[in-house]
Amino acid sequence: MFISSDIRKITLAFEKTFQRQVFSALGQAGILHLARLQEKDTDSEDGLQKEEALTREILSATTRILNALNLEPDNTEKPVRLVHAGEDEAFVSKTIKILERSARIQAKIREAQNTLARDLQHAEALNKMGMDPVWFQKPGILKTVFGTVKEQKIQTPENSRFLLVEMHPYVLGIAMPSDYPEMIRILQENGFEDQSEEVRPNPPAILEKRNHTLSLRSAMIESYINRLKEREGQTLLQIHRDYRIYEKMLSAMRLSINSSRAAFLTGWMDIQDKEKLIGIMQSICQNRFLLKITKDPEAPVRLRNIRIFKPFELLVNIMGTPSSNELDPTPVAALTYVIMFGLMFGDLGQGLVLMLAGLFLKRSGQKKAQQFFGQAGEILLACGASAAVCGLLYGSVFSSEHLLPAIWFHPTEDILRLFSLTILMGAILIIIGFSLNIINGCLNGDYFGALLEKRGLAVGILYATVVASVFYHQQTGQPPSLWLIAPAVCLPLLAFSMKSLLGQAFFQKARPQHLAEYVVETFMEIVEIVLGLFANTISFIRVGAFALSHAGLSMVTYTLAGMADPARTSVGAVIIIVIGNIFIMGFEGLICGIQSLRLEYYEFFSRFFKGEGIPFSPFTLEAKTLEV
Repeated sequence: MFISSDIRKITLAFEKTFQRQVFSALGQAGILHLARLQEKDTDSEDGLQKEEALTREILSATTRILNALNLEPDNTEKPVRLVHAGEDEAFVSKTIKILERSARIQAKIREAQNTLARDLQHAEALNKMGMDPVWFQKPGILKTVFGTVKEQKIQTPENSRFLLVEMHPYVLGIAMPSDYPEMIRILQENGFEDQSEEVRPNPPAILEKRNHTLSLRSAMIESYINRLKEREGQTLLQIHRDYRIYEKMLSAMRLSINSSRAAFLTGWMDIQDKEKLIGIMQSICQNRFLLKITKDPEAPVRLRNIRIFKPFELLVNIMGTPSSNELDPTPVAALTYVIMFGLMFGDLGQGLVLMLAGLFLKRSGQKKAQQFFGQAGEILLACGASAAVCGLLYGSVFSSEHLLPAIWFHPTEDILRLFSLTILMGAILIIIGFSLNIINGCLNGDYFGALLEKRGLAVGILYATVVASVFYHQQTGQPPSLWLIAPAVCLPLLAFSMKSLLGQAFFQKARPQHLAEYVVETFMEIVEIVLGLFANTISFIRVGAFALSHAGLSMVTYTLAGMADPARTSVGAVIIIVIGNIFIMGFEGLICGIQSLRLEYYEFFSRFFKGEGIPFSPFTLEAKTLEV
């Protein structure tokens, strides 16, 4: 807590023949953050590129096969079988050809079925009209047309000399050659589409028989594919999973360099995993390896917090990762965020509901892919608990302040006290920020910044003295003793004003300036610091303001319910209360969460946090064992 894990830089050298076994074991252990070495072996690089290209081809092919067979990729942890690229490529290629051939046959069957379905519709329509389809194939005196029209009823002239038989959307037209053009003209006016050439001289029974035969063939193809799925499905899933992991391992192997007989890799690990790494290397290489461990100020960072603070690393990581020589603010950020949220959103009943919502999110985020929801759920669970405790102190239950007595006070009844407490809380948080900045400066060897800069010890003492004086006056009604506060104000102010001279004398911070320029710059900097700290401190009054806002929305909810029913027992009044509470939990909860985060980032983190570290991201593989 506050201090990140002790990450050390390591360099490994081992026989090249063990390269895949070593990377497999390191990937399973997940203890090493790999780094790219500058020098590369061209021949080895080309070999890895060929392997990666073949691996991607197999992955692409298996993805197509799994999609065709409606199989979901296997993401569970299982032992990975031996990877044989040549055999696997041949097997996958053969399966692809089988599926492609089956798909072509199925496409031809579907095309034939579509044609038969249209022919069957034509035959059934002509049969109901009393016309034999064979007649369309025999020349005769009369001219015949068959097709579809858009209109349901065709208006024909009274003296027309042709016959139209309708069975919407189909129509059959029969006319003498002399009357044929007139018939076509009337049909075209009704959106006629000629399908005479598509009529087949087959009765419906024959067409049905052909369609049945095609359906049997299609079923045979589907049955064959299903048998293929049952017989080879697990193998295909295993191949896809193996090569997905193998591709990741090949990418990691490209970070190493190779000689004719040796392989070298470098990275970082937690010093606590030293024995584990040595055990892995001894089990694979016996004692034929070299391991060098050194300290590195630019090592990646792994935050180390107890279980209760772990979810709040999410809030810190949004701003960046603390560097290895910077304190981890997660514990302080967790406590202050939860307290501020609770003070803003103080309600026992609504807080318990938020806890239930947080518990639901936490359980839904058990899987690694949903880790964000799990962390957000735990944060919401803590914030809901804080809101419930503050609601108990405020005497507020589901927006009502009349069901429980206030253990502390009602926000609307003592506004000045509420604002004073929130401002004091903000001042304490700012002082903590000064303290963390001083510690970070000392850890980095920046003693000048830690002591004399505007976020250093001198300004911190000055600010703490002013805050203590104001608080003492508020509590006692008397100003603090001048001989107590004068040294705590004058000495830090003098030290800050002379920081250029002191920096030049003690910290080799030379800043040669003209005297007038130095005086004006120092004066303006002091004014800027005073105004900035005043604004930062007053900014925390928003905690009390949103507590009042929450209470005000609660009053509005019960006022509206009282307008519907003074006793607030009718169905309408209860519905208004329920909807009002839901609105408050959604709207006010979101606002309080955002405002608490805003105070954390702008008023607290801005005093000390740089977030320039690199997160520790170990090389990991998904499976338990990889045989290569």
